Amino acid sequence: MREREKEAVRENLRDAGCPSEAIEKFIRLGEEEKTAEQAALLAEHRTALLRGLHENQRKIDCLDFLAFKMTKAAKAR
Repeated sequence: MREREKEAVRENLRDAGCPSEAIEKFIRLGEEEKTAEQAALLAEHRTALLRGLHENQRKIDCLDFLAFKMTKAAKAR
């Protein structure tokens, strides 16, 4: 992989929220042609992002429920 391509990959991984250690590991694995391990690293980060997304969705649902209850109570008055 040429240096320009490596920098594009680094930027993409930074944009995806990968920590610098994971980014450099991903690059190193690529240089070693360990694509299966690269894919596993990406899948691990994706899983962590999805877990965070689901946790935040649950928090939003809690707020929406409270707002709904407040609106319902106000209408009942």
